[in-house]
Amino acid sequence: MLTVKTIVETVFAKWCEALKDLVGDNVSMENSTVVNSMPYATMYFQGLPTDSADLEGNEGTVTPTVQIDIYTSGQKALSKGYEIDEKSHAALIDMRFRRSYGPELIQATDPSIKRLTSRYTRVIGYGDSL
Repeated sequence: MLTVKTIVETVFAKWCEALKDLVGDNVSMENSTVVNSMPYATMYFQGLPTDSADLEGNEGTVTPTVQIDIYTSGQKALSKGYEIDEKSHAALIDMRFRRSYGPELIQATDPSIKRLTSRYTRVIGYGDSL
């Protein structure tokens, strides 16, 4: 049985592993725009609302939604951002997530920093696996 904790930990661990060669350990699960080193990637869980349940409150399916933010700077920062996005996208698609938004270039206060934002969602039901 997948619990909220298991879903969050498993998805984040697989995503980090997929991006390791491009961003190293510069990853987090925080929804923050404070970035100390580049390139940097964040996976922020926006919730796991119930998609279906019975009258007793037993959840049949949940719909986890994640926001991915990729930060880059320097020469060819945007190209590097899209390269990281491509790896991130492939990892999430492998876990049966579907992109519902993005990638969108978000203006940063520092014009030398490029930020790409995407959102993904999927349905996870009883007996499902990641």
